[in-house]
Amino acid sequence: MSSLITYRNYYRSSLSSLYEQGEIDDFFKRGIAFFFDWNSLKIGLEPHYELSEDEKSQLDHLLAELKTGKPLQYIFGVTYFMELTLEVNKAVLIPRPETEELIEWVLNENTQNKLHLWDLCSGSGCIALALQSAKNSWEVKGFELSEEALIIAQKNALKHHLATDFYHADVLNWVTINETCDIIVSNPPYVFPSEKVQMHKNVLDHEPHLALFAPEDDPLCFYRAILKIAQENLQVKGKVYFEINPKCVEDLILLGKSYNFNNAVVKKDIFGKERFIKFSNV
Repeated sequence: MSSLITYRNYYRSSLSSLYEQGEIDDFFKRGIAFFFDWNSLKIGLEPHYELSEDEKSQLDHLLAELKTGKPLQYIFGVTYFMELTLEVNKAVLIPRPETEELIEWVLNENTQNKLHLWDLCSGSGCIALALQSAKNSWEVKGFELSEEALIIAQKNALKHHLATDFYHADVLNWVTINETCDIIVSNPPYVFPSEKVQMHKNVLDHEPHLALFAPEDDPLCFYRAILKIAQENLQVKGKVYFEINPKCVEDLILLGKSYNFNNAVVKKDIFGKERFIKFSNV
């Protein structure tokens, strides 16, 4: 016989070497919500509820996966971003709350009904799809190198009946497109490999390094490539929005000027870090 509270305590003891207790409790609450549609209050209201064999089996599976350091979102196969439920797997990064701030910035500054927007380095499609969901009159396109990630992005678009188109493209080896756009948004790889020592093991072991890390000897290579694309394809009054590594702010401002984007606005995230930058000519 195994009660709900007994299993919660079992999680605490089994995962204590990997996570703080508050995080473990959150995993457990999210697990019972995902698998059984139970409110987290059930633990307090019915602590001695006896789990069925099927319920124990699902919680045992979740615990085994958590012991490997696998992120909860990959275990469930979904994550929640803005108003969307998105499919995710090891081919794509798990969208971060900070990226929601980038989307809100774009939406707050651009209220026109008709805009042509490109999302470069799309991954799961979270940026493109959140923007398309908020502005269904915009023409939104996503570009991504990883074919596995493209499959996920396309599935997410279909799931939410969004008109966003996704294309296979390498921003570092860009094939010229005879089109223009009004806005480019990108959250490219920007983590320095030397920053690995500061990162949680579950990120390093499970999330795609292709989408995380920029070359140590040229950390701005993706920004340089995207600014070149912007220089060639952006409308005269267009804008480029990036998520960035706070270490690179000054270098990015100089890089923007080298591509004739003389106006740069830096914005901090909810944690007070300089996390976003906007380039324009006006």
